[in-house]
Amino acid sequence: MILVHPDDVGPLAYARLLRDGALAVAIRGTARPRDIPDSPGLRAIVAAPRVPAHTVLTGLAALWTHGWLPAPPSTWHAVGARGLYRPAGCLVELHSGRTATHAVRIGPLRVAAPARACLDALRWEPPEPALRAVGAGLASGRIRTRTLLVELEREAPTGAGYVRLVSLVQALRGAWPP
Repeated sequence: MILVHPDDVGPLAYARLLRDGALAVAIRGTARPRDIPDSPGLRAIVAAPRVPAHTVLTGLAALWTHGWLPAPPSTWHAVGARGLYRPAGCLVELHSGRTATHAVRIGPLRVAAPARACLDALRWEPPEPALRAVGAGLASGRIRTRTLLVELEREAPTGAGYVRLVSLVQALRGAWPP
């Protein structure tokens, strides 16, 4: 069993397995046995049921899936075609935009590439965790300021959140060289 849910073993056994350290929480209500290593592929399997099939996971949730963050964010964002259908019980914020056409596939999940996910995090997520995640990516060398600037040049200046996005990218640019 790669993933364990409370319904698989019963809620009391699930809680005990967590408490005893036999399981590690992946996301709320889903855990993995400790001997199964955490990886982007496993995170994609965990995330896939939450994300509508016709969308691309982006923002901090995508960065978590790529392995940039130790824990998933509380709010997830996905991008699809304009006028997209919102399924009942959808657990993600849905947006439209160019991210929908620029995705990578990790297992069963379409995910924004890191540079795209960084811009979407800066656009839609609360500024503090978004700046912290993107700044950590810049500091570790996972992404370069120049890559963010190239991706930003592809944005429409009339798009939603563009002014905020430019402001936050400029703040990061001042902190890290290209």
